[in-house]
Amino acid sequence: MATFMLVHGACHGGWCWEKVVPLLEAMGHKAYAPDLPGLGDDTTPPANVTLADNVEKLARLLDKMDEPVVLVGHSLGGITISQVAEARRRKLKALVYLTALLPTSGKTGRDMTALDPDAMFRLSRQVSPDGTTYIFGRAQVPSLFYADVSPEDRYRAMERLRPQPIAISTTPVTLTEERFGSVPRWYIECTHDNAIRIDLQRRMVALTPCKVITMECGHSPFFSDPEELADHLQAIARS
Repeated sequence: MATFMLVHGACHGGWCWEKVVPLLEAMGHKAYAPDLPGLGDDTTPPANVTLADNVEKLARLLDKMDEPVVLVGHSLGGITISQVAEARRRKLKALVYLTALLPTSGKTGRDMTALDPDAMFRLSRQVSPDGTTYIFGRAQVPSLFYADVSPEDRYRAMERLRPQPIAISTTPVTLTEERFGSVPRWYIECTHDNAIRIDLQRRMVALTPCKVITMECGHSPFFSDPEELADHLQAIARS
């Protein structure tokens, strides 16, 4: 059986995996869904959070694990898991990008979304007056993140969103073939995603090749189809 660490995306928290964690555990796996600094229930002021803070938090958790972990990153979480792989490659069994930003070395999350300049993800982002955090326009959030999610799950999710530390999107990653490149990579593409659209997903995979799994769903399969997602994660762990 495998150990999974599930890393959320922008403005979310570990809560977004609440349907997936019990499914993985019912299969006999261990699954952890930590809050990144400044998000979920973490009390760090989001204005102060850096990409290094994200990496440090996950690296400390990985250092406590007895076996290599399947590290899953959703959306903006792809930036963090990439840099974690550079720092702790020997602690990882695989990297899984769930309709996530997949950066190349020297690039930022913002650089990757700029490959799709008219995406709703970019156009709906609202930066705080001091430039340290951002949120997404509330009117756009349902179609952006939760287009195929039940009204109940959509409402509960929207009530838990928090301002996103902007430094995660604006800090370049430093990745090497020796370290990051030595960890097996999978990309779970979501064909109906309105936030990170399928053409951008496939363009990033062309730049940084991964094994690809396709889900016919929107941006949040942990809500819209958690059973299929858990099955794919289990298959990756067994491969």
